[in-house]
Amino acid sequence: MTTPDNRYGRWKEKLFKLVRNDPDPVKVSLAMALGFSAAFLPPFGFHTLLVMGLGYLFRVSVPLAILGTWINNPWTFIPVFLPSYVLEIKLGGILLEKKLNFPSLSALSRMPYKTVIAQIKLVLWPFIVGSVVFSCAVFVTSFFLVYGFLKYRKGFLSLPL
Repeated sequence: MTTPDNRYGRWKEKLFKLVRNDPDPVKVSLAMALGFSAAFLPPFGFHTLLVMGLGYLFRVSVPLAILGTWINNPWTFIPVFLPSYVLEIKLGGILLEKKLNFPSLSALSRMPYKTVIAQIKLVLWPFIVGSVVFSCAVFVTSFFLVYGFLKYRKGFLSLPL
């Protein structure tokens, strides 16, 4: 039987092993930032596949990028998704210079199917544009936060906290 402290110690050890496999703090920061930012992109349910492809394409640690995605999804899905959904649509509407009106959920539930589809089409492009811009902002912010943390730890290889 494992004690909770021992169990967390093993997870911590596995995480540090992942980080130590790539001694370049820039690549580690890029991988984590890629994972963090992917959570704000529209292909819901496919973030892991997206991050795997992008991680391979950019030659960063795919397991670390996946870890970054799994930190944001699914545990933070509802608190992250709902505010970012509204923010991303509004941001996309501003960038695309579209005036958008949001129907309430109760109004949507009473609308015919074709009207709901029309509402979705109305906000689709602003949502995609806003998501990409928001994701890029999260990428830059998280890159510098992770990189700063790794540099703060000075001896990158002596990472255990």
